[in-house]
Formats: sequence, C-alpha cells, structure tokens
Amino acid sequence: MPHSNTAHSLENETTIHTASVASRFCGPPESGNGGYTVGMIGKRLGQEVEVTLKRPVPVDETMQVVADPAGVAALLHGDAEIASARVVELDLDVPEAVTFSRAAVARANYPGYQNHPFPNCYVCGTHRCSGDGMCLFTGEVGEGVVASSWVPTAEFVNEEGIVAPEFICAALDCPGAWALITRYGIEGPFVLGRMTYRLEKPIHAGEQYVVMGWTRGREGRKSFCGTAIYDTEGEACAVASATWFQIG
Repeated sequence: MPHSNTAHSLENETTIHTASVASRFCGPPESGNGGYTVGMIGKRLGQEVEVTLKRPVPVDETMQVVADPAGVAALLHGDAEIASARVVELDLDVPEAVTFSRAAVARANYPGYQNHPFPNCYVCGTHRCSGDGMCLFTGEVGEGVVASSWVPTAEFVNEEGIVAPEFICAALDCPGAWALITRYGIEGPFVLGRMTYRLEKPIHAGEQYVVMGWTRGREGRKSFCGTAIYDTEGEACAVASATWFQIG
C-alpha cells in the first residue's frame, strides 16, 4: 500500500504527501491501476472527487500528492504531472442492484477468461488469484450491465477499520471497462482517463457486496460508463462515472 507523510499540515495551507504505487497494484504492465491511483489522490480531498489521469502511473517510485485547501490536488513524479484532482458533485443515475447470488453466478460468464488485454491487472486480471488480486470478474446481467460478487478481505482495510479509498476506487474501475467491452465489442487495450466518484457508506471486510458496471455511451475512442458498489440491502456504498480511452 502507498505510504504517506504530511510534509506541511498547517490549516488552510497546501499540503504535500509522499505516495507510491507498488508494482503489485498494476493495471497495464508497468503502470499503476487507474482506480487505485484515483483513490490514492482523491482521499486527500474528500468523499466526492474527480480525478483525471494524464500519464501512465509509475510503479515503485516516490511521488507527491500536492493538495490545495481550495479543493484541488495533483500527483507529481519529479516535474511531470501524472494526474490532477478536484472536488466536484457527481451527477449520476444509478441502477438498482442485482442480488449477491446473481452477481456470483455472473462471474462464470466473465469475458476476460477468454480474452484479457491486461491479464495481470490487480483488479480484474485472470493471472491473479485470491490474496494476490481483487479478482473482480464481472459477467453480463443485462444489456450493457455487468456484475460481480465481492467480499473484501482484511488486507483492504485502513487504520479506521474500513476498506480504504484506494481499494474502493479500484473496485469502481475495471467493472465499467468490462461493461463497455461487453456492450460495444471493443477490441484492444483501453485505459481509464477520468473518474468522478462519491463515497456514501463505509465498506467493511468480510461482508458481502455487489459491484456493477454499466455503459453510458461512446464517442470515437472515448467511452463512458458508471459503476457502483452495493451492500446486501441494495444500497449504494460508492458510485462513480468514468471516461475510458481506447489506445490500441
């Protein structure tokens, strides 16, 4: 997990936090998972944040999250700006959840079993096993809608005893991509460009959740989707909208 130390923490002043993404938390090869990185930056601003990824995220490198009290932040690696973030209000229509059992069955139809652009992805890679990756394998549950069951483990928990924003945003990442792949038949790799998320309820290790992704349209090489994590009551714990860019 990333480490962080506040270099300057005076109220109403810019703060600088050291951060890193271990190679274990990759998306594409040699690049940090987009959702994980979004959460790593966004937690410095609050519960409702938009993060734009501008470059591949270096792994096993020391970076800085520079956060301004005005509600903006940047992830820097040397002189390069890897990502920017700002506090926003998320406007997103969220569908009703499917049941945990239906989401569990949907995992068997995960298209990544047959063809996966990034099989070592920490979130959805088929070369990962339980304990090594999140294993969020989403299968179709409706037109342009995919779902997976999820029981977070203790390794995802932060010092407050709840699942950390890095892992919540990671879980909100790849399911949207697989909804787009399933609906539009997108071939070749594509990557997360922007995510806007809202954390609504704490997520706890050992409890049952449903993660869903759904399509929201496509324009050229840009595709748009939504994702959500639901508890067993069908209430949304975290939601996000995202823009993906086809690179192949």
